[in-house]
Amino acid sequence: MDSDTIFRVLFALAFIAMVTIRLLYQSRVLCDERKVEIREGAPTLVAGSLAALTSIIFGAEYLFAPGCFGFAYILAYPNWVRCLGASLLTVGIALLGFAHHHLGRSFHSLVVSKENQVLVETGPYRWIRHPIYTAYLMNYLGGGLLSGNLILTLVPVTAYAILVAIRMGEEEALMRETFGQAYVEYAAQTGQLCPRLRKRGQG
Repeated sequence: MDSDTIFRVLFALAFIAMVTIRLLYQSRVLCDERKVEIREGAPTLVAGSLAALTSIIFGAEYLFAPGCFGFAYILAYPNWVRCLGASLLTVGIALLGFAHHHLGRSFHSLVVSKENQVLVETGPYRWIRHPIYTAYLMNYLGGGLLSGNLILTLVPVTAYAILVAIRMGEEEALMRETFGQAYVEYAAQTGQLCPRLRKRGQG
């Protein structure tokens, strides 16, 4: 089996894993009967849709009609870069599943206020306030590098980064409104997308 075929198989497996994790936990949200108030703005929905649609269209081209969009392959990625992409995907998918598991019934794909909401501080949330965003950024970048596709490398990551930049502010304002000082103290000890190297007030 040549390297291109191996990379294509890994890309397909990563896609299946991400969709499976998302559908599993999304299905649990649909069964949640608690009252939910959506606080999502249009800009994040547009950015998220752009990231998802680009990934679907160019991902399908890479899997089923490689080279059809020739302009997306104007840069030849060396195999070590594509292996780096596979590594990012592996870590990102593991983090995605781990974060979803600990978030449990508190998960929602939109910014929402939930009845009887709890502040999750276990698993990756001990160190990172938004591990699912971290996971998706890693997965979008990893998928682009693995495929050797310039469009998949740049567009979904950029669009999703815009979503994250806007949504984190919305979510954290909502968390402060919901949990007050408890969330302020939690935020002081954790990083947004990656763990803090040192706690506030040290050194």
